[in-house]
Order: sequence, then structure tokens, then C-alpha cells
Amino acid sequence: MRRYYAKFCDHYESLQTETAWLKLFVPYFLWWTFYLVVLLPIIKYIIEVLIKHKEYSGNNIGYAIAVSLFFSVAVSGIKSYGNRKKKKSEQ
Repeated sequence: MRRYYAKFCDHYESLQTETAWLKLFVPYFLWWTFYLVVLLPIIKYIIEVLIKHKEYSGNNIGYAIAVSLFFSVAVSGIKSYGNRKKKKSEQ
């Protein structure tokens, strides 16, 4: 178990200096998709049904994936650009 944790930590550290936006895109996309498809409907259900006593209206999965795609592209592009500038200034 410690070996996997060490491998995960090494991978996370390598992402801190990554300059290729596609390698940064995948973890961000997975996180945003998980959040918008799984966690957000649970939170929305708790608020609408259990607290406000309204009928649950559901969630649009296509919209959630499109939003996660847009945000992960933007965040990974900005992060890789910043890492590229940082690497260029160090040389």
C-alpha cells in the first residue's frame, strides 16, 4: 500500500511542473466530471428534497460533462502555460 501511495505522490509532484496541457487535462477532467455527475446531484437532492421539501428535478449529465470539459481545458491550459513560463525563466 505504501508503494502505491509513494507512486501517487511522485505522480502528483510531477504534475506540479508539467508543461504539456494534455497530461494536466486528464486529472482535472476526471475530478470535474466526478464532482458534477456524482457529488453535485447528491448535494442538490439533499437541499431540494430533505431541506426545502420540493420535488427533485434531476440533473443533466450532458451539461455536466460539457462544463467539466470546458473548465478542465481552461485550468490545464493556464497551469501548463504558467509552468512553461516558470521553466523558461529558470533556464
